[in-house]
Amino acid sequence: MSDEMERDPGELGDAVRVGLRRAGLHMIKAGYEVVAGVGALIDELVKVRRGDEPESETGGPTRIEVE
Repeated sequence: MSDEMERDPGELGDAVRVGLRRAGLHMIKAGYEVVAGVGALIDELVKVRRGDEPESETGGPTRIEVE
């Protein structure tokens, strides 16, 4: 018999539940980053519209740690 046949069905359900929870957390983090990026874009557009100097880029890309 293969290992898949011998596994407890509850074990598979637990793995799916934990995986979905982790995936959901990553989706929330990604959504937050998208909203923050759109907010930064709108902020810069408002500054240009008012006649303020746009902020210069600081230090290049930001590194995001992945768990």
